[in-house]
Amino acid sequence: MRVLRFLDSQFLAPAPAERLATVRVLTGAFAVIYLIARANVLGDFRVQPGRFVGVGLASPLSGPVPAELQLAVFALCVVSGVLFTIGLRYRITGPVFAFLLLWVTSYRNSWGMVFHTDNLLVVHVIALAFSDAAAELSLDARGKTPVDDAGRFGWPLRLLMALTALAYLLAGIAKLKIAGLSWTDGEVLRDHIAYDALRKSQIGSLYSPLAGHLVQLDWPFPVLSWLTILLELGGLFVLWSLPLRAAWAAGLWSFHLGVLISMVIAFPYPLSGVAFAALFPCEKLWRLRPFRAIREAIVRR
Repeated sequence: MRVLRFLDSQFLAPAPAERLATVRVLTGAFAVIYLIARANVLGDFRVQPGRFVGVGLASPLSGPVPAELQLAVFALCVVSGVLFTIGLRYRITGPVFAFLLLWVTSYRNSWGMVFHTDNLLVVHVIALAFSDAAAELSLDARGKTPVDDAGRFGWPLRLLMALTALAYLLAGIAKLKIAGLSWTDGEVLRDHIAYDALRKSQIGSLYSPLAGHLVQLDWPFPVLSWLTILLELGGLFVLWSLPLRAAWAAGLWSFHLGVLISMVIAFPYPLSGVAFAALFPCEKLWRLRPFRAIREAIVRR
């Protein structure tokens, strides 16, 4: 019972409404920019119907929807994402955006390779959409009295932390399930980098010019393999401490930067830093001069 009471007190501990709202603004802004930047991929599928195999929300479909309909849904997703970000009619626009984002990414993944780079963003948006994340820093909150710290703002932040840690935990388990403890000797990682570079060079795709030099070395790969496993499996054990969370987030960001450099594979959400916003008192961001004017434009009591 003591353990349950401790977990309950931690999970439902009060947090500032502005912190949760800041995570909403950052996550929503990233999602909208990401959707627009990848509009040619996420919004238009004028390809062979034979390539379509529905996954996620698109699983019930036996074939693709008309391209014009998908474009319309994509446009609606972007619009609802903007409303999610600015917090307008959030009780409606939040869940609508979460559903449409899940649909758009599911439909994109139904055309071949499943892109895991979108997963964490989607689950974060879903968690935020069903929380009270627009109680501050939103058009809905304009003219209203500032709200005090409360548990209803704390549990969504801790849920986001847990979802982030769980995503990396599953990635670490997958590595051990596929390669076992041999992953830690570094050869699996080195072979993967070498194969990725060779395959991409043969098909004329973009590959890392550093990969060929890197795989000639022996010592980095056991170290990198161990660090990867420790970071991915250790997330749930560091969430209780801000300094540990900071070290963990910095390690994961460095990991994604290394993947980008060695294999030209980008995970935009973690690399932007927004994926880790819930781990920190990110509301302090608004004290910086470039963001102060934005906050003042949103918050008008």
